[in-house]
Amino acid sequence: MRRALLKKTRQKNSRAPVFRGYLKNKLHAAALADTCRTLAGARFAGRGAGEPGAWRASLWIARKVRAQGLTPWQGRRGLFQSVPLGCATARSGAESCRTIIQGDTRYDLEQDDELLIRSQQTRVWLDHAPLVFVGYGIVAAQFDWDDYAGLDVVGKVVVVLPNDPGRNSPGGELFLGQRMSYYGRWEYKYEEAARQGAAGVIIVHTDELFGSAFHLVQDEMRRPFRFLPHAVRSRLDFEGFCSERFARRLLADGGVDLDAFIAAPRPMAGRPCRLDAHLQLRLDCDIVIRHCRNVLAMKKGRLFPRQCVLFCAHLDHLGKTADGRGYYPGAVDNAIGVAVLLELARRLAATAPLRRTVLFAWTSAEEVGMHGSARVAQLIRETGLDVVAALNVDGFVPIGRTRDLFLVDGDQSDLPEVFVSAAHTLGRKISLDEEPSAGYFFRSDQASFAKIDIPTVQVSTGDDLLKGGIEEGMKRHDFYDSNTYHRTSDTFNRYWDFASLIADVDVLEETLHLLGDSSLRPALRGR
Repeated sequence: MRRALLKKTRQKNSRAPVFRGYLKNKLHAAALADTCRTLAGARFAGRGAGEPGAWRASLWIARKVRAQGLTPWQGRRGLFQSVPLGCATARSGAESCRTIIQGDTRYDLEQDDELLIRSQQTRVWLDHAPLVFVGYGIVAAQFDWDDYAGLDVVGKVVVVLPNDPGRNSPGGELFLGQRMSYYGRWEYKYEEAARQGAAGVIIVHTDELFGSAFHLVQDEMRRPFRFLPHAVRSRLDFEGFCSERFARRLLADGGVDLDAFIAAPRPMAGRPCRLDAHLQLRLDCDIVIRHCRNVLAMKKGRLFPRQCVLFCAHLDHLGKTADGRGYYPGAVDNAIGVAVLLELARRLAATAPLRRTVLFAWTSAEEVGMHGSARVAQLIRETGLDVVAALNVDGFVPIGRTRDLFLVDGDQSDLPEVFVSAAHTLGRKISLDEEPSAGYFFRSDQASFAKIDIPTVQVSTGDDLLKGGIEEGMKRHDFYDSNTYHRTSDTFNRYWDFASLIADVDVLEETLHLLGDSSLRPALRGR
């Protein structure tokens, strides 16, 4: 769902033209289409992270960037940044075992999708590892919250809920209320459990708390597990998810009423922790360390070169299909985003330098955990660059000409107000995510920059079509989500209206000038 910021964007005449120079943009629209067609083609074979297709795609993008005259980031000799990527594939064998024993009940889950497990270790061998329920699995001093208080989980398996307590707090007084914090993301659950010394983690999936259907989690967990070597999570023996149906049975037998727990304001007070259940796990994995790479370019600012505005778009997609015979083209996700960023870079390269430096990052490994943007964030932190804002281009669906652009902002900063001003100048408006509790803000590369306190948003196509309005726009977005997203059908279509996307680039360019050619600095909101 999306909400419109109407206060500053309402038009006096709803029939007023919102696309300036539409015919003039057709030449650049053709270049945008050509980039999308090329990247979604067989030459790049789905651009899977760690696969040859993504390597070729990064080289192709770098050649485009060099031709535009952009230079490597400050202090770097080249345009590429290496991203080490571990790839773990579970081996099936006679010794494989995935069993939970609770009292007199034995759950053999080896051939069952109720419990999904993956690991960064070559061999996992757990005998009767106790299962401990730790609620949301959060330690957050600023919110006076510690689910691990008084618990010893070293060598044990923790069972945790997704999201955070704010979602169900009556007056929104817990955490950030309806807006999910980073503590609600599953990545954090794994990291915190590793810090606590747990052997493994099982996250209870519910559609309501997780924000997406279980079959999407199943699809993700069946793929080879790609990870950043030597990260905090690498201390865990395994990471897992279980279905809501199985979790309710497991928790109920251990004395936990899931519905009552979620509804309670301080659910971990006086609760049972041990579930009187144990896990037997035998798992062998083949692990290969590969490398993918980001493409990093910039145009140096003339007055404040250490102050930067960052634009990013992930270049990777899902790569080849499981049988190796086909590939996921990823035309919308995210060949269009790469093309939009190249068009913005072309415009910037053709003009005089702005006051601030403009950074561009075409990131890899977004689809397997946002590892490429994590490396970019690490580089920013290590070099001390002052990034005043980061804008992630992802989700540009060519549904036709719209009156609005859509931002996923997580209510993290005042950055959307800059977009409102830019859109108003061009006769457009801005819409924002209406479901912050689902945590969409943490599902793309902007999350990596939010972690290091950079004001950031994800920019996507709007809903309010010139022909058909919001209802028709939502219908077209829903069709893409249901029939094309992360499927082999996400292919290039020569009938797409790329001229309308060029008009969206106009808004990005206007926003870039407001941020890059002034002393404006968006403020972070209370977290």
